[in-house]
Amino acid sequence: MGIVKDDTIYLERIVESINLISKFISDVDEDGFLRNRMMRDACLMQLLVIGENGGKVSDKNKVRFKEVEWQLMKAARNFYAHAYDNTDWIRVWDTIVTVLPTLKPKIEHIIEVLEKENNAKTD
Repeated sequence: MGIVKDDTIYLERIVESINLISKFISDVDEDGFLRNRMMRDACLMQLLVIGENGGKVSDKNKVRFKEVEWQLMKAARNFYAHAYDNTDWIRVWDTIVTVLPTLKPKIEHIIEVLEKENNAKTD
């Protein structure tokens, strides 16, 4: 598998995690989120998946697609994974409702570009 194909897999996992989080919180507001431990944990797990897969994207594509804050994505994953007891759930909610809706179309665009390039190579 080449870089494009591998990176597309990681990027698709990011979109899948964003979609899951959106589904998890579809019927709640911030207060409902903060009071629901299972929902918080499920959303945080998906944020970890996003950061983990963002960290796996090739350096070549991280440099190429600078509109995504790759380093911040990975740093957030590391912080949440190692400082769970100190999680600021209001910040998590803010990330979910402000960052993820802008991240998703950026990632989808990158997938589209990479798939077009991959298809052009195989034609």
